[in-house]
Amino acid sequence: MSSATPRSLAIIGGGFSGTLVAVHLLRRAPAGTRIVLIERRLSVGRGVAYGTECEQHLLNVPAARMSALPDEPEHFLAWARARAGQPGFPGRVEPSDFLPRPLYGDYVASVLADARQQAAGGVEFEIFTGTAVDLEDKNDGGRFTLSDGRTIDADRVVLALGNLPGEYPIRRPLPFYHGPRYAHIPWQPDALNGIGENDDVLLVGAGLTAIDVIVQLDRRGHRGIVHALSRRGLLPLVHRPGLAPYPAFLADEPLPATVLALLRRLRAEVGSAAEKGIDWRAVLDAIRPQTPALWQGFSDAERARFMRHARPYWEVHRHRIAPPVAATVERLAGEGRVKFHAGRLQSLREVEGGAAAIFRRRGTEDIVALRVAKVINCTGPRTDYSKYQHPLLINLLARGLIDHDPLALGLNALPDGSVLAYRAGPVGWLHTLGAPLKGVLWECTAVPEIRAEAAALAERLLAGV
Repeated sequence: MSSATPRSLAIIGGGFSGTLVAVHLLRRAPAGTRIVLIERRLSVGRGVAYGTECEQHLLNVPAARMSALPDEPEHFLAWARARAGQPGFPGRVEPSDFLPRPLYGDYVASVLADARQQAAGGVEFEIFTGTAVDLEDKNDGGRFTLSDGRTIDADRVVLALGNLPGEYPIRRPLPFYHGPRYAHIPWQPDALNGIGENDDVLLVGAGLTAIDVIVQLDRRGHRGIVHALSRRGLLPLVHRPGLAPYPAFLADEPLPATVLALLRRLRAEVGSAAEKGIDWRAVLDAIRPQTPALWQGFSDAERARFMRHARPYWEVHRHRIAPPVAATVERLAGEGRVKFHAGRLQSLREVEGGAAAIFRRRGTEDIVALRVAKVINCTGPRTDYSKYQHPLLINLLARGLIDHDPLALGLNALPDGSVLAYRAGPVGWLHTLGAPLKGVLWECTAVPEIRAEAAALAERLLAGV
């Protein structure tokens, strides 16, 4: 394909990752460049994580580490401090504070606004509110179609798809899924409808999404019991602010090539750190820069082994929650208003005035029956884009422009985000970042990773690939 600088670039998805790509394109694009951002929501930059209106939904990372710009590490902290005391902002902001996620959505919007204002003269930027339903190859570029029939051509296209809704709690068709007692997407505005103040609720899953729902119900004045059911009963662990950085101990040694070797090395380092009074969290954070290289060094068999045996434990240690959120959950559990269960869901059905759920306790034959007002799916995002019934993905698959990676953890792609066609090499003009790269990079969905991916991808796009 031509290495000439593209004149038109399109980004499908205006959440955090798509918006950051637009920001870096605007900061670098020469005159004559057209940048198009397609987002189905009315506002861009928020996505699911920062689109919440609940002020008790806090960032899972301290303010000092949440800059959207990799070349300005204190950008978000300075932005928040400049607004301290204003409506919706705390009176003062410290580097270790876990700020409300809605504020971060405002921040991302302001970063985009600044980039638009500072873009070179002659750079055209347009936001299309709508849903992309098709994308086809058109002479070394793409033409995508929106649900209202509009078509847009671009020399380069970025799929900033974000996370998909979760799998169904019981993976078979159930009439229950189509009734009012079930919410499949917990961040939809009507997900908590039909729940009375004293009603009991069942959350299927006990990860970060479930914690969000628990916090939101408490904010609404809910007094009933929230049951959270997961296979192993594991809960996200809590951050410990103020930890000093731990040396990158894997940077100067051969990386473990198996899951067992990695876990043994981690345990040894955690033990050594503990003898010096250093918390395990600092040790785990120290291997974050090496995680993509670790993952790429695993064979497909080792990656599958990680998924079967280590993933749940990795998730709760790696993706931790803010101390104020943990305190809320602990308080509710102490009051008996939140109960965590380990087991496997057996059945769901609608009954008069509510829902009946049956699960088997983990490691036993004990059967537990619950009667609740509503069941909310909190199983976390699915990763197999090839099985999600969205018109855009269906058409991309039909045209052979995308394929899933070997473990169906995302799209089949190169580490730099170049999308691989079905059983073929890079499409050339099609790229992705964030969640679709999970099968390639594993750690690629948090702000520190996405901001670096977005900056690098924008540079590559404008340089000519």
